[in-house]
Amino acid sequence: MNDLIRQAIAAEAEERVDSRTVLADLHKARKRKPLGLIVGVAALTAAAAAAAVVIPATIKKTEATPPAASAPQETQNVLLIGLDDHNLTDALMLARFQADGAAVSVVSLPRDVLVDGQKINSLYAQAPGKLTAAVEKTTGTKVDHYAAVKMSAIGHISELFGGIAVCLKAPSNDPITKAAFPAGRQVLQGAQALAFLRQRHGLENGDLDRTKRQQAVLVDLASKITKDNALAVARGISGSISVDEGWDLLGFAQRFTGPPAISVTTLPVDAPVERETGFGFEVDTAKARAFVDKALTEGDRSTEAGCVR
Repeated sequence: MNDLIRQAIAAEAEERVDSRTVLADLHKARKRKPLGLIVGVAALTAAAAAAAVVIPATIKKTEATPPAASAPQETQNVLLIGLDDHNLTDALMLARFQADGAAVSVVSLPRDVLVDGQKINSLYAQAPGKLTAAVEKTTGTKVDHYAAVKMSAIGHISELFGGIAVCLKAPSNDPITKAAFPAGRQVLQGAQALAFLRQRHGLENGDLDRTKRQQAVLVDLASKITKDNALAVARGISGSISVDEGWDLLGFAQRFTGPPAISVTTLPVDAPVERETGFGFEVDTAKARAFVDKALTEGDRSTEAGCVR
């Protein structure tokens, strides 16, 4: 976390910060990544980092006079990437952030989707641009920016939030990792939370069921963002975030005054096939593009409630 963010956090703790000064200083330091704000962007990857979108609102609580009017915001499409320890993509979500910051529509892309014969989960490690290009080709949607977060940070973040509330339709048992969870509602923290998020073995639909778990975790954690925990979360995973160059993160984050309403759905895939690169899902591009356009435009809350596998 850079010195400017550290100063902002310290001043906020003492409740004597002038937000206009802090924001002006951050604008002067565009080449430095304001990691606390990056946390807010990448949070939707697994909701772990959503907190820092609240930091501008937290800073504003000490203002004596109204701030100057900010430039109008535009709708942005952000590719949210959850990475394993080898920079392979465990979670991949295309999110449309509305201009007013009130709502976000998310489409999960299963990590085993095939694009030009390659699994989409291998492309980020080759080059982030390859991944964004593959997503644009498959979905027909322009990716304005991307944010990536290490999935290993989820365990720590779950503890900062007092755990992740989840619900399973039936007991699950991973035959490889031995991670086991009972049916019903439960709160998971630390290693258990991370194991829940990563489990795919022993699930009826494998990685497709894991995608539903990622969405459930996203929605639960995003609902818990407050001014009180935003700074702690920003500190907790600031070192686990990376974004594309040239993104005005400060301007992006200023659209938010609190946690956005989130709708989530999953890109439909065809039956699994075997290729030289291994097992994967082919996608009907025309159908995929129509589905994504509708989901990002209208939203889909069908996966927000209820239990998952």
